[in-house]
Amino acid sequence: MQITLSTQPPDRQKHKCLVLGFFDDEKPPRGICGLMDWRLNSLISREIKQGHIRGEFKEQVAIPWPERIDAEMLFLFGLGGLADLSYDRIYEAAYAVMTAAGRMKLWDFSFDLPGDGRSMLSPAGVLEAMLTGFFDCLSEDISRLTHTNICLVTSPQNLQEVALGMKRFNENVRHLGSVDFSALQARLAGY
Repeated sequence: MQITLSTQPPDRQKHKCLVLGFFDDEKPPRGICGLMDWRLNSLISREIKQGHIRGEFKEQVAIPWPERIDAEMLFLFGLGGLADLSYDRIYEAAYAVMTAAGRMKLWDFSFDLPGDGRSMLSPAGVLEAMLTGFFDCLSEDISRLTHTNICLVTSPQNLQEVALGMKRFNENVRHLGSVDFSALQARLAGY
């Protein structure tokens, strides 16, 4: 699994698939999901208002070729209530996202840190939980582990937390070098 990092605005970069968590108690969506909703002329908000999507935990919504976003697919993943967000829930969500990515034959995708700046969870802990969930799911299929490329989309203000989350993952998960952080390490050298 190769991990890269982007601090560019997520609506201004190309994505194979952009995976975003959203919450059932944030209407309209906030964070990067809110930005994508704005870029899509409130498409996500309208679908929430009409009851087509709710943000319940593990709800999955795929939007192929969304207009005004340079992505082949926008993949929304329900996380339930923001107040219920925990590292265990993040881990479960990441595992389920990777399972869904396998069913869709997605080897490359970008993701954000759900609840960033809106929950009591640290971005470092969220990143560690997500990477662990991704890795544990991929560990069941070694060919997927060696061919999957994921990109963390975050703000430049989170770089110190990203470095800490990456360090914790390396300390707590025995991945035996199967997770390639080399592209990330170059960007995080000063942290």
